[in-house]
Amino acid sequence: MKSLLQTYLEQEIWILVREKWYFATIIGVWDDLLWFKHRTYNKDTEEDTLWEMVVKISEVVAIDKVRSVISRKPDVLISRLLETEQGTNDYHQDHEH
Repeated sequence: MKSLLQTYLEQEIWILVREKWYFATIIGVWDDLLWFKHRTYNKDTEEDTLWEMVVKISEVVAIDKVRSVISRKPDVLISRLLETEQGTNDYHQDHEH
């Protein structure tokens, strides 16, 4: 995982740390540590806050270099996929008759 993370230095990727996804820019990878920055949107102030985090590489569960995703929240993603699937089924039914 360490060498893989090093290939993404100064790039934005999705990182799953423990149970939370971060859209992060990798700043550094040393020994067993990963240093990255990410933005968090605050609904109250309607502002983005830039955070820097250092975590153990062993806490990184997954990475994903896909940048545009509907949502990383499973319930939102599933409902959008179901909407898309429903739209596809309707399309095929209309054209079969």
